[in-house]
Amino acid sequence: MAVAVSVPVSMITVGAGTAFAAQPEPNAMTFGLLGPVGLIAIVLGVLGMTAGVLRQRRKARAEAVATQADSRVEVAAESVPVSTLAE
Repeated sequence: MAVAVSVPVSMITVGAGTAFAAQPEPNAMTFGLLGPVGLIAIVLGVLGMTAGVLRQRRKARAEAVATQADSRVEVAAESVPVSTLAE
């Protein structure tokens, strides 16, 4: 039981010392997400999302035009002149 309690406690204290050592100096310049690589990744992501939205809109517009053209063909095929029916 003592081992089960002492191992997690020792891991927490050792881990805290390691995490404390990994902290940057107060005067050190850190980029975080705003570094050059991060900015390029953000720009590429926004451009990709924009391209995807435009692609979906073009696809939907093309399907709508095709549906309208098909419905016009069906209506034209169904509408038969009355004079041909009378004969």
